[in-house]
Order: sequence, then structure tokens, then C-alpha cells
Amino acid sequence: MKRGKLIACIAIVFILCFSIALVPDVLARQKVVGVSNLWLGNEWNQRCHKVICDYLRSKGHKVISTNAQGRTSQQKADVENFISMKVDGIVIKGGEGDAFLDVSKKAWDANIPIVDVIMMLPYAVHHSVDDSWQGTTNLAIWMVNQMHGSGKYIALHAAGWHTLEVRKRMLEEVFSWFPNIKRIGDYHEVDPADPVNRAYQITKASLRAHPDLKGVVTTWGLPAVGAIKAIMEMKKEKQVCVVSIDQERSLLALMHKPNCPPTAVVGIEPDLQGLLAAKAMDAALKYKTVQEARAHIPAVSLTPCSYVATTGIDEFKRKVIYKTIDEAWEGNFGKGAKKPW
Repeated sequence: MKRGKLIACIAIVFILCFSIALVPDVLARQKVVGVSNLWLGNEWNQRCHKVICDYLRSKGHKVISTNAQGRTSQQKADVENFISMKVDGIVIKGGEGDAFLDVSKKAWDANIPIVDVIMMLPYAVHHSVDDSWQGTTNLAIWMVNQMHGSGKYIALHAAGWHTLEVRKRMLEEVFSWFPNIKRIGDYHEVDPADPVNRAYQITKASLRAHPDLKGVVTTWGLPAVGAIKAIMEMKKEKQVCVVSIDQERSLLALMHKPNCPPTAVVGIEPDLQGLLAAKAMDAALKYKTVQEARAHIPAVSLTPCSYVATTGIDEFKRKVIYKTIDEAWEGNFGKGAKKPW
């Protein structure tokens, strides 16, 4: 009888210990991540958003996503709402970066890590950005060559988006070295609510006022669709070239037409950029404080770009940009040059 009681007691103790060990897993709260989108009106944004949500869910997190439909005030309200809900993390994708300085600080003070996509917020623990610096510089060089160093161009833009502002700066930096290339007026604002029609109207009006126009610059994809349609309609495809960023489905379809004007487009892969942002958020959620997260995860992930063009493609042929120290030595000083190591 005593032996039976002893075995029973041991069994009870074992079960209790096993149950206690399971308590953290049973009671562990599912992490909640809010994903704030300025806009989901084109395929790039839709794909990037889907990858972010799918990855975070695959890691066991609950995802709540919002779409501000192009309204910055609504996107800010969405982020404010995430903070009041006390979510565990926030992804802010797209939008006018400077508008989020105050709400991102609120999130930081509330110990909620932010990962931003295509912007640079000082209170984010990670920035997922694309290589608009190199990408747009190369586009501008392509356009200079198409224009043979002189002529008029117009520019289509959407103010406030950090990545678009980078593209604008890089274009103008290259053009500044060519005084005979002149922009007509300021950058035209193109509302994300109707970018194709607005760009079509601006380009057509510009061609009527300046029949010698030689170039159209767009800092994002859909305005290029409207610009190309106007150029083709006015039979100016042999005179006017177009540069853009974002390899939109409708833009690539136009570029495939035989009467498309000379066009070059930089593409940033949405799947890769979304994945890098989601991985950074998942990593940040493993730390107890935003300070720890910032100290331990990379500050920036940079998504490389690719190019498509209807002409002048040699300027974009892929080149190897990383070399070992030995390869760099030989490239600079010749094969066989004596090395100090």
C-alpha cells in the first residue's frame, strides 16, 4: 500500500512539473502586428503588402492591416489606432514620411517597434528601402544619352514619399551637369487617385505648348502609362523619351508595343522588399524593448533594382560590383602585381 501511494505521489509530481513547464507555451500571447498602407492601388503595393502579411502569419503572429486609400491623414489615424490598441509591432508602408514623425515617436515611447517601408523614420527600428539612389542615377544618364545632352523635359511626381524624393534628387543631380537640358516648370503633382489620366493630360498639354519636348520623367510607375499614351496619340514617339520607376504590368505592356517611345524603367521587386521588412519585424518582436531591437537588428535593408528599356540597353547590362580583396588588387594594379600579404 505504501509503495502504491509512493508511485501515485511520484506520478502526481511528474504531471505537475510537466504542466508547469507547459504554462508559458499555453499562456504565451500571440503577437499582434499592425500593417499600415497608404495605398494599395497598384500591383507593387498589393504584392509587397501580401508578402509582409503572409510571412508574419507564418511565424504565428496575428496581422491587422489597413489601407488609407492615398490619404495621409487616414494613414496617420490608422497608426494612432494601432498604438491605442497596444499592438506588439507596426509596419508603416509607403506614405509621406515626415508626416509620421509624431506618431512614430508615440509608438517608440509606448515600446512598440516600427518597421518602415520606403521611408526613413528616426523612431523606426528598421528601414526597408529600395536602391533609388543608383537606380535613378542610371535612368538619368540613359535619358541624357537619349536626349544627346540637350532639350526640354517635364517631370511627374507625388510629393512627400521619401523614396520618390530620393529619385527626384538623383535625377536633378545628373541633369544639373547638363545646362542645355532644361525642365519645363516645376515637378507636376500626380494624385495617386487617378495617376494615369492626370499624367496623360499633363503630357498632352505640355506637348501642345512645347512641340519640341524631348523627355518625360516620372518618379513612379503609373504616371508613365499616361505619359506614353499621350506621346503615342500625338505621334511623338520618335522624339520623346520616358523614364520611370516601378515595372507596372500596364507599363510593361505598353513598352512591348512597336510604337512605344524610347522608355527605360527601374523595377524594385515587391516580394523581396516585403520579405525583408517582415523579417525585420519578426526579429524586432523577439526583444523586450525598442532600444534592444534597434541595437540588435540591422538598421536598413536595401532592395536592389533591375532595369528594362526599349533601347540603349547596354547601359544597364548587369556588372559584378563586389570583389574580393585579391580581385580588387588585381583590378587596380594588374594581375601578377606584388601583394603586401
